[in-house]
Amino acid sequence: MRVFITAIGSFLGGALASHLSARGHSVSGSTRRELELGKPFDLQIFAGQDAIIHCAHDFTPGARDMNCKWTQAWMDAAAASGARRQIYMSSHAARPDVDSEYGQTKFAIEQMFLTAGYTVVRPGLVRGDGGLYKRQRSMLERLPVVPILGSGLNPIATLSLEEFLIAVTTLLEEDRRGGFNLFDEPMPTYRSFVTGMRPGRRTTFVPVPIRLALALAQIAALTRLPIPVKPAQIRTLLANATSPWRSDLKKLISVSPRSNSITSPHVSETANSIRTNSI
Repeated sequence: MRVFITAIGSFLGGALASHLSARGHSVSGSTRRELELGKPFDLQIFAGQDAIIHCAHDFTPGARDMNCKWTQAWMDAAAASGARRQIYMSSHAARPDVDSEYGQTKFAIEQMFLTAGYTVVRPGLVRGDGGLYKRQRSMLERLPVVPILGSGLNPIATLSLEEFLIAVTTLLEEDRRGGFNLFDEPMPTYRSFVTGMRPGRRTTFVPVPIRLALALAQIAALTRLPIPVKPAQIRTLLANATSPWRSDLKKLISVSPRSNSITSPHVSETANSIRTNSI
């Protein structure tokens, strides 16, 4: 299958490219230099592709309308070029009632893809050597004490990189349509999750009232101080406790290891060696 991945240089985009290429698919894709949200693009960029995996997102505050408009433009151009399968990489944070621009934007874009009959993937935080997980782990490893919201018993949606790759590959190769939620069940508490990030180290937790944590995070964001989590991430953690989603992960990874194995569990390259960025 010929697969095109937007934001192929990202953590998840690069990992998917390496994994799918190892399974025999012809993988190509784009970085921001070749295809950037908000900028004109060649309508034939997706020509000849069987499937498109949309991983690109602009995290700039206030970019909601631009993300929605241009992601739909890419979706429509891919469909016009003959790409029958399209997968949109959303987030567990995408909800109609979520109190964050990121979650609201992801949810709005989801509706475009679901209405068009395509596939939407809502992964939790992916544990691996890259992305948000790596940044949070690096920050937490340097802290002598770890602040937590309240008692730290709020659940967090997470899954391993290996599980993520197997699940998305299953959706792609079996052409499953609709929305799919990817996270481990039962969800670990934030306290146990942080402890797992610091193996072999004693972790001292300092409970912080939720309102105070949000206020401090907002001040830090405005002053650009380094903090483990941002205000929107705090709201997302709290929303996990009342999440409407049930995970589809177990049924998607219940496949033969021979037919859907992970060839490289720690993918750090952005696929420079596997026929990518050749648009």
